[in-house]
Amino acid sequence: MDKQNVEKDEKIESSTSISSNDLFTTIYDISRAIFRHLPIRSVDSCSLVCQSWAHIARFTKTHRHTIHTLTYPSNLSSSTTKCSYDVSDFDTIISSYINDNLWSLPSLALVVATNGLDRKGFISSSSSPPPTKNSKRSRSQTRARQAELSNIPQALIRHLNKSCKILQVASNGIVVSNDENQSYEIELDSAMGILLFPQFPSNVLGIYSFEIPCNTKIPADMSRSDLHHLLGCVPNDIPIRCVIFFFTQRQSHSVDCVKKLLEYYPSDVAIIGGFVDKIRYNDRQSQSKQSLYNTCGIVLTGEPNHLSIKQIVLESHIDTRETVKNKLKQLKSIENNQDLSFAIQVSCVARGSEFYHEEKNVECSEFRNLFPKTPLIGIFGNGELGHDYSLNDNQTSTQERINTKTEIDDIFHAYSTVFSLISLRM
Repeated sequence: MDKQNVEKDEKIESSTSISSNDLFTTIYDISRAIFRHLPIRSVDSCSLVCQSWAHIARFTKTHRHTIHTLTYPSNLSSSTTKCSYDVSDFDTIISSYINDNLWSLPSLALVVATNGLDRKGFISSSSSPPPTKNSKRSRSQTRARQAELSNIPQALIRHLNKSCKILQVASNGIVVSNDENQSYEIELDSAMGILLFPQFPSNVLGIYSFEIPCNTKIPADMSRSDLHHLLGCVPNDIPIRCVIFFFTQRQSHSVDCVKKLLEYYPSDVAIIGGFVDKIRYNDRQSQSKQSLYNTCGIVLTGEPNHLSIKQIVLESHIDTRETVKNKLKQLKSIENNQDLSFAIQVSCVARGSEFYHEEKNVECSEFRNLFPKTPLIGIFGNGELGHDYSLNDNQTSTQERINTKTEIDDIFHAYSTVFSLISLRM
């Protein structure tokens, strides 16, 4: 019976919608077709009904690979929208999105937040307002109030499945996209953006998040295996294709990771990142952390026939909408309508609206015009990492890629923006 069900699954999975030409011969066929149109929370609920539905639910979840993006507040296009620091308001928006729109089970949440929201966090509605300078309050009352404060990962964690890791960074400005792929560059207001990655087949996309303690030194003779272990415990037999770094200190020893990456991958790794103000990482495993961390990030792996990466740098002389558009067009060569893709934008804090004569959203809107369906997330940092890169570009020969060696001076920038486009072919 299980073998017959699997064969039916494969046949039905090849169809993306129910049409008049579909022929359902059993209740199992009908149930499978219905499950295909349910959000993931509804699929979970249905899995509790019976063994047959549990089997369909498992198959449905393992064959869904949707990258979700959302913002808080949800309506950033309105000038009257204000960020609420009440955790109940946050809960309402996030739970509504997850219950109604979440299509795939997330394995990693990449969260970007403005410093204003990160500092304030969320407070429960039952909490009293903070005391004034002249007011008296006992230590126990102060501790009780503090216990009702939640930072961003603490507020988000109860909405995600237990296996979903959370990596959050805070900076002066952020780049976010809502669930309709409308993108915004937020420089002054309090806001956050979330990119939810599902679990992909390992040959398509491997996702390894990591955090490096402040006192970690990168020895000159560090082996490739030790480097892989430091960067999220990537198996040594799997090549690293892309690393996204977030640093909080320019003089951190962990910056030397970039040098080691270029030593072992001189021409076939994409590096993107920036210097931010705060990082938080919850791997959902460690109950307590004794070390301090100043570096975190994500390693991406995948076979070349499934994972394509292209990256461009908008240097300081690219300072008009037209020149931004022309440079971004170089990203188009690796994406087609059959691909699943997402993008990371790391901009200098000085490349906001003032850089473009008070015009907002210049860079992210030009990206959106070229890639209307691609989720985009990013930061405005105090220094950028990246390089022009085109692995798997059909216009670049294998020999040209071998001969193109990336130097450390090619990676670090100022007054620039780095766009990295990652395309997946399932």
